[in-house]
Amino acid sequence: MSDITTDQPDRPDRSKPALVGAALLLVVVVALVLVFGIARPPALSNLADVPDPAPPGAVAWTTFDRDDGPCLYVARPDGTTGSLDCNLDGEVWAWDDDGIAVFTYRGRDEIEVIDPATGAVVDRREVDDGERSGPSRAGTVSGQHRDGTLVVTRDDTREVIWEIDAPEGYRVGQGTVSPDGAWVAMFDSAERLLLVPADGSADPRVWAEDTTEWEVPVWEGSSLHTATS
Repeated sequence: MSDITTDQPDRPDRSKPALVGAALLLVVVVALVLVFGIARPPALSNLADVPDPAPPGAVAWTTFDRDDGPCLYVARPDGTTGSLDCNLDGEVWAWDDDGIAVFTYRGRDEIEVIDPATGAVVDRREVDDGERSGPSRAGTVSGQHRDGTLVVTRDDTREVIWEIDAPEGYRVGQGTVSPDGAWVAMFDSAERLLLVPADGSADPRVWAEDTTEWEVPVWEGSSLHTATS
């Protein structure tokens, strides 16, 4: 009778892959929790769903569209939003009776005036001496976290217009007061344009989504020399 060997073939140590897998899973879970906590914005009503009271006019801004490049966007008082022109390379400075004034970055100080209804360029001219400083930045807003609460204030009056429990990663970017002084349009880090009463009497409503927090929203009725943006 032949001898029966009791030696078993070497087997991989299953505990190490299990520990590595568990560690990776923990890292992924923690990352998801952090991202979820940062990315989840406060739940707010939409202006299109809750149209009253309505803002006094539209707002315009430029942002980089993933598909079309730099675009001029307009949000109207009824809550509708759309792009007018995606061949821009500049910043909205004003919106007066002549149209939407965009300062271009094409190697020279030039302003294009765009028809807000059609998106067509109706005028193109050099920036004059009285316009070289750009639009006034009066009426901007700032947000500061205090013990887990985001407090948004007007820079010109220091009045609080919104307080909300929010993670540190959620913030409010650029914002401006409407020409009649009753409303503030502002961007948040969730890429939303928010509309809030300037006296803080109600929570903001979402006016537009997929925007940018770095541009300045310019109200309809803001002239180039006295724009509130």
